[in-house]
Amino acid sequence: MKIFRKQLHLLRITFGIIVLALISSCGDNKNANNFQIKGKLINSRGETVSLVDVNSSQPKTLDSVKVNEKGEFVFVKKISEKGFYIIQTIASNYATIIVDSSEKIIFEGDAKNLGESYKVTGSKDAEIFVQFNNDTRKKFKLMDELRNKQDSIRRVYETYMNTTSDKLFLDSLSKMLEPKFNAMSEEYRKLAEETSGYVKKFIDDNTSSFASIAAVQMLNPEHDVDYFVKVSDALTAKYPNVTNLKEFKTYVQGLKHLAIGMPAPEITMNNPDDKPLSLSSLKGKVVILDFWASWCKPCRAANPFVVELYNKYKDKGLDVFSVSLDFKKDAWLEAIAKDKLTWKNHVCDMKQWQSPVVALYGFSGIPFTCLIDKNGNIAGKNLEGPALEHKIKELLAISH
Repeated sequence: MKIFRKQLHLLRITFGIIVLALISSCGDNKNANNFQIKGKLINSRGETVSLVDVNSSQPKTLDSVKVNEKGEFVFVKKISEKGFYIIQTIASNYATIIVDSSEKIIFEGDAKNLGESYKVTGSKDAEIFVQFNNDTRKKFKLMDELRNKQDSIRRVYETYMNTTSDKLFLDSLSKMLEPKFNAMSEEYRKLAEETSGYVKKFIDDNTSSFASIAAVQMLNPEHDVDYFVKVSDALTAKYPNVTNLKEFKTYVQGLKHLAIGMPAPEITMNNPDDKPLSLSSLKGKVVILDFWASWCKPCRAANPFVVELYNKYKDKGLDVFSVSLDFKKDAWLEAIAKDKLTWKNHVCDMKQWQSPVVALYGFSGIPFTCLIDKNGNIAGKNLEGPALEHKIKELLAISH
């Protein structure tokens, strides 16, 4: 899934789609009646453009052609099946398209900035993807502008903090800047909600479109897993034999079995005494399932808070199950002692990132935590600070 997320990240940042029009390609001309991408570029200087398959972890260049003096080019080398492809001049200048093996596409754009200038016709999925990209790009631009303004306010205040010790002046400055900062935060929140609403409506209206694969990645899989499942099921029904959907379907299956409310997948590993210990042995307690390692500095920095929570709520039904990605037993045991991780539930298989738990719980970085309720179900993932403590108190039925 880590690889698949990288691939989807490419789709999400593209906000672009195809550029094409009229000239011969190095492809096989006998397929020209079945598949064709014509392109026309403005501001072209005879670049070479490539058609790249990005449906797997290893992007593959399918065809490359030189743009003629009119800015025109054409790809006729047939693609294998429907999916996501990019047209690029260089690695940083590309546009993403959705195209099928029997479609004839016309693509236009600016050779200097393919991603934000493209127009495409000839494929319904490609056309709605362009519109989706254009609409969301505008919303994200507004959100970025708000964040930049807030950063400017923050820098102004920090500059004065570092240059003056006049507390009255700083208090006055804070009172002046804070309302503006908070107003921007509220505006950002409204824009984020509006964008989320737009994305969900787009998916509702185009559930069986490949464009919804990119759209759903803008939602939070922790809270909107139903949308991921909805898209996966619709596309599977419409395209049962398209292998380019395989990684997406696998990813969604992983989300489903790790969704809030689902049973926490069983973990059984050896403890420091080389005896097997299972997560399910703690059923009946609220459990912080903590993935960490002695060599992980952020993990070690987070340990004191986990210790604090454990000491605070252990007598009320909280426990911790620590799964280490260590590869040296001595270093693992030393870190447990040094960080005062006094709970008994420590396990490790000494396989580091090759440990099966990485794929089982679908994480690509540590520290990673899951909060497990008394019934052994997932109640939260990667909660931090006050949010984690709040949820623990809720699960333990402790009044706030």
